Amino acid sequence: MNTVPLGLCALAVALAAGPSLATDPVLQTTTLTPISVHASDTMVSETPSVQIRVKREQLREQNVTESADALKYAPNMMVRKRYIGDPNAVISGRNAGTLQSARSLVYADGLLLSNLMTNGYDGAPRWGMVSPQEIGAVDIMYGPYSALYPGNSLGTTVMIHTVLPQQLTASASTQFFSQDYHDAYGAGGHYNGHQASATLGNKQGRFSWLLEYSRLDNHGQPMQYATAKAGGNPALAVPVTGAIADQNPNGSPRLVYGANSIEHTVQDQAKLKVGVDLTDHVAALFTVGWWDNRAEDFTRSLIRDGSGNLVNGGVISAAGQTWTLPASGLAPSSASDTQMLYGIELNGHLDGGWRWTAVASHYDFLHSLANTASLAEPAKPSNGPGTIANKAGSGWDTLDLRSSGPLGDQQMLYAGLHADRYVLDSQVRNASQWLGNADGALVSAFGGRTQTRALYLQDVWSFADAWALTVGGRLEQWRAYDGLRGNATNTLRYADRQRTDFSPKAALSWDFADDWELRLAHGKAVRYPTVTELFQGSLSANAIVNNNPNLKPEIDESSDLTLNHHLQNGHWRVSLYQDRIANALYSQTDITVTPTVTSVQNIDRMRSRGIEGEIGLTNLWLDGLDVQASIAFNNARTLNDSQYPLANGKVFPRIPKVRASIFADYRFAPQWDASLGIRHSGRQYGSLDNSDYVNSYGAVSRFTVTDARLRWQFAPGWSAALGVDNLTNEHYWVYHPYAGRTWFGELRWEM
Repeated sequence: MNTVPLGLCALAVALAAGPSLATDPVLQTTTLTPISVHASDTMVSETPSVQIRVKREQLREQNVTESADALKYAPNMMVRKRYIGDPNAVISGRNAGTLQSARSLVYADGLLLSNLMTNGYDGAPRWGMVSPQEIGAVDIMYGPYSALYPGNSLGTTVMIHTVLPQQLTASASTQFFSQDYHDAYGAGGHYNGHQASATLGNKQGRFSWLLEYSRLDNHGQPMQYATAKAGGNPALAVPVTGAIADQNPNGSPRLVYGANSIEHTVQDQAKLKVGVDLTDHVAALFTVGWWDNRAEDFTRSLIRDGSGNLVNGGVISAAGQTWTLPASGLAPSSASDTQMLYGIELNGHLDGGWRWTAVASHYDFLHSLANTASLAEPAKPSNGPGTIANKAGSGWDTLDLRSSGPLGDQQMLYAGLHADRYVLDSQVRNASQWLGNADGALVSAFGGRTQTRALYLQDVWSFADAWALTVGGRLEQWRAYDGLRGNATNTLRYADRQRTDFSPKAALSWDFADDWELRLAHGKAVRYPTVTELFQGSLSANAIVNNNPNLKPEIDESSDLTLNHHLQNGHWRVSLYQDRIANALYSQTDITVTPTVTSVQNIDRMRSRGIEGEIGLTNLWLDGLDVQASIAFNNARTLNDSQYPLANGKVFPRIPKVRASIFADYRFAPQWDASLGIRHSGRQYGSLDNSDYVNSYGAVSRFTVTDARLRWQFAPGWSAALGVDNLTNEHYWVYHPYAGRTWFGELRWEM
């Protein structure tokens, strides 16, 4: 039995038995520049779900390089962040693995950052549109128990609240990081990077504004490895050294001979926010965000011939066998993206305690190119033939109109309208020089649109002392249209689709004693297919194959029973939850047809249930010592999969059986604080049939990692920090390898 999660649980119980804890823990920190946390979307977070808040002060105690790091120690959650600067950092939670990005929502000041054009590794929220320096607080909500959110809330909803200055303010910071990476294949080493950021803002009369800029420059560890299968003409085989005989996660033999996707990324991010008090009752917030990414993914051969020359192709002899190296096995790639976020929010107060908010946003992929070589070009690329994928013009638009207010002394009503549109256009063309222009023929193209219109109502009725009933519903009309799929010679279009669904919600809470609350919540959520799930496929004999444009939406029936207890200096919570999801969308192989077809398909029924425990304490045993800990036991299973029956009864992929964390911060002197965090993820599988059992490249690992940080405020406005993530240099996988031991150095100034 793994003793790590049980040890963390025992520690949490022991802490709860210690001196009294905090109701709403506020961590003691040095005085910060006066700020205003933008929280006009607070009405949206007043929901009957489990909620966790991460405060600005807590982020100062952690090693934070990107806004995704704010979720690092959230209960029963993780973010698939493989390296610093990873644009594909997908959220995983109670019922969603790290390839199910469309089961989560991320907002910043009410502006949608979730990429719901797709559902997979490339559908991560656009974390780069929010710098850690501008975060005032982060609210994390579990489950689809509020009518105010679309069906993608069936997993996790994250609300990032940013800050606006109340007086002249400025800050500047710089970070340096160095990763000590090791593997079993010979591609270990040190991978370094740095980051710099600055902010400037002020409040002048009715205007508040904040301008911020940051630049990240980082070298990541290899993300993939070049592998070969046995076979080839022994007479042509070149004997080599350095190759490693290995196994796939399912035990199949392979040879590892190179390292791929050794990424050097440079990211620039800038944002301007302007808040205006239009009248005494109406305020506006204007946001313009810019994110630019340039990434080069290099490759590296790990094998040499008898003369010491690097080998990157052909037939080789190694480990007593003959192997044929694929021509593109060490092909490099690059990416360049420029994305813009535009947002406007109006909010105000009416007579009688009513509030209203109008939020509109537009997210635009101004420039989006992915260049890939066709042939191996290890070390310095030689710029041969390749392909160029272009997603420019893709993006999404959202509009939300919300209002809330009291109906008498015992009821609060929430009402709203929602509209969104997602546009995806993708083309792949040949290029005579893969680092140049797409001057060749069209290879493939696909695209389409989805659109949702929604109306919702939610009523909170305090019908008796200590009792409250929340009832709501969301009516949604979804449409998919303009879908197309093309190749070099033909373009075919999909038929348009439309459907309407109603999602009821209900919750009952009982404050049965002072500082004790028991709450039972149930909600239905409908998660509609994304453009990519519907329309990405291939053409064969003038027909579209390998996809299903008639995919059904995921329908989740979710329940949560939570017990909350507030203490003098803290709180603790225990939750039981269950999600029963019909028509779960997942990429799999239909083995009931011949030939088999691999595509995104509906899984008839899956279920995720579990128990979570969470505790937060301040000034525990010693003044200045704060501790938060959590543990979750998950049981996610495929109940019925008619197209891939080998999955029936098996553990659903990428949802670990156990998640646990503990984080402690100790302010041991007026200018000093030290923190220590431990994160654990238990046994999980990467395949629907649970056939993966070897912990190698391609696996999804269990892991336990330790993080630490020491911060010193050595002068007014000045602080320095030294930290480390993955202190023990654990080697673990999420198909790709996670980062090794990473050291951080930080210097910060603010007025």
